[in-house]
Amino acid sequence: MKKKKFPIMNTGAASVLTVFVILAMVAFALLTYMTARKNASFSQDFIDAAQQYQEAEALAWEEIARIDEELQTAWEEGNFTQFQEKKYSFTIPCGEEKELQVTLQACMPGENSGSLYRITSFSQISTKEWEDKSTLNLMKP
Repeated sequence: MKKKKFPIMNTGAASVLTVFVILAMVAFALLTYMTARKNASFSQDFIDAAQQYQEAEALAWEEIARIDEELQTAWEEGNFTQFQEKKYSFTIPCGEEKELQVTLQACMPGENSGSLYRITSFSQISTKEWEDKSTLNLMKP
């Protein structure tokens, strides 16, 4: 009687396939973990920046309220004409590299729906010096 020979290829194919599947699953799990960690870091940075902006905005509105009170007092006392062309400008730090810049212009109540000032600028600006980090030379000197 002849003995049946089994091909060498089948002797551990299931085990080898299982090892490769496990390695692939571990690799995808590591990639997923690293991506989730990076996204959590970006989210925390965004939350911190939003909180800093909200705090700076609250301080800006307090300063605007103080200026409005000053203008209201001048209006009630009748000496508003000396404030009429005056511009108020201030900046509030908004984190390490940004500032909230606000500019107000005093105006007559009829010009701005009853308000004694007009906000001409309310923007966040960067205070960090821009650095060119590109290594691509488009024009040769």
